[in-house]
Amino acid sequence: MTVDKEDIERKLDAEWQALREVVESLSDDELLEPGVVEVWSVKDLLGHMAFWADKAAADLAKVAAGHPDEIETPGGETATNEWNARESEARTLRSISEVRSEWQRSFEASKAALEAVQPEQLEIEVKGWDMHTRFAEDTYRHYREHAAQIRAWKREVETTEE
Repeated sequence: MTVDKEDIERKLDAEWQALREVVESLSDDELLEPGVVEVWSVKDLLGHMAFWADKAAADLAKVAAGHPDEIETPGGETATNEWNARESEARTLRSISEVRSEWQRSFEASKAALEAVQPEQLEIEVKGWDMHTRFAEDTYRHYREHAAQIRAWKREVETTEE
């Protein structure tokens, strides 16, 4: 059975919209407040998601070009944590505006890469995961996970402020 690319596109758009709504409901001060996920602020999460969505776009482009062997993966939780720390540190001095722009652009890049790939290319397995799963984890499932964390943090902040 071929992957339903239109379904993936719908999920990507829906989860992006839900995430965008929660992010846009926050003030700039709230975006900078640490503690949303461990020590990270929403701004940190936006940069984190931008990195992974850009990676998803680049990975699909490699598959579309016939070079799935060029896809780099962290290969485990320790390396993933190292990548996340590296990318967080790289964005520390960037403004909210810069990180928001990167986050928006990364979504657009991942969407364009998905549109450009053939459905059967989403079935290609790369280092233990098919490309559809890899793309989902780095984009719309990632958006869903962090949107839920931001909502939970926002509820907690609102409860403690009362």
